[in-house]
Amino acid sequence: MTAVIVTAMLIFVGASPYSMVLESNEGLEVFPENHIVLIGCEVCYNENSPGMNDYSERTQGWSGCSDGTNEPHFIFKSEVSSADADAAMLDAGAAAYNNFPVSEAVEKLQSGSESWDDYLNGTVVMPAIRWVDGDGETREIAYERFFTQIDTGRDGQELEKEFTPHFVYHGSSLLNGETIFGCLVCQQDCSGGLVCDNSGACCRPVPTLKPNWDLIPEQGTTVTLVMYVMPER
Repeated sequence: MTAVIVTAMLIFVGASPYSMVLESNEGLEVFPENHIVLIGCEVCYNENSPGMNDYSERTQGWSGCSDGTNEPHFIFKSEVSSADADAAMLDAGAAAYNNFPVSEAVEKLQSGSESWDDYLNGTVVMPAIRWVDGDGETREIAYERFFTQIDTGRDGQELEKEFTPHFVYHGSSLLNGETIFGCLVCQQDCSGGLVCDNSGACCRPVPTLKPNWDLIPEQGTTVTLVMYVMPER
């Protein structure tokens, strides 16, 4: 009877993967036919974490699972395990084309040369954050819109712009053995987590970013990290 009631409640609030908002940072839903994963998170702020208020080249991801060593640095933090999040991504159709553990990434960095094999690669992913605002309205914003970036313009001057990453699933997290970094979405080509920006090879370049706290929901808000998996057909 309980299962029937729960199912009915989900239908009532909108069980569509395009509108569902998870009510807990322990929530995890996967919709294989729609290629969508929903991961419950809480908005966190740690003043001792680098780059929370200023532009920085921080190497920790901005979102992740609390079972990882990078847990103190996440803004969007989930109680879902890294292993369960990875399994959900695979169920949604994500596939890794090129991945390797962090130890191998360090070796590649130290080699002094670069090749296509140095880039993590896999199914393209479009992450977003979805939540219910103070007016009771469901909002959804592309993940990268929560950050601004310092880049170099054609004239050599610093330029403030929107963050424009290329996110892919690489699933290297489980290749790191007993070490769990916990990152769900990383802003650089780092093999510690599940999804990264592979615009550069093996953690280089590190983008110079700053969170936009005017856009990020207030601390303590439960949000849903939406992973739109884009499998090739």
